[in-house]
Amino acid sequence: MEIIEEVGRRRQTLKLQNPESAYSEFRDLLESRMSFDHVHEDKYYNDVEEGKVRARLSTIEGFDRFTVEKLEIFLTIDPEKGEMDVQVKAKMVTEYPEKYAFQTTVWYYAYRSLYDKFLYGGVREGYGHAVEEKLETLMERVRETLEA
Repeated sequence: MEIIEEVGRRRQTLKLQNPESAYSEFRDLLESRMSFDHVHEDKYYNDVEEGKVRARLSTIEGFDRFTVEKLEIFLTIDPEKGEMDVQVKAKMVTEYPEKYAFQTTVWYYAYRSLYDKFLYGGVREGYGHAVEEKLETLMERVRETLEA
């Protein structure tokens, strides 16, 4: 059983100081200075004809054994204009285990639904503010690090 809740979306376009090193600085920001548990590069395109770099990254940070924060980041870097377009989608994902046969039954699903609604739902709502803060912190740090 998986519960996915979108917490927020942000988009900004930045004028870059150094467009050639912007992607590596952005990756360094995510991996070293923002303390995510896992940073993964899903896709990376370096379009030679247009001169643009497009990338899709995802980050994961765990809150507890059921809930994680996932950020999906879409980048477009245009060295000719000296601009970078950043789009970030923040999600909170709660995943309950299903590795045993009884965990896939309707009764267990009903139990987990009630557990989530009455007990764990309040805990998960508290994590929503932390996800929003992390999203805002990321956007501020990108602005501070890369903007001209």
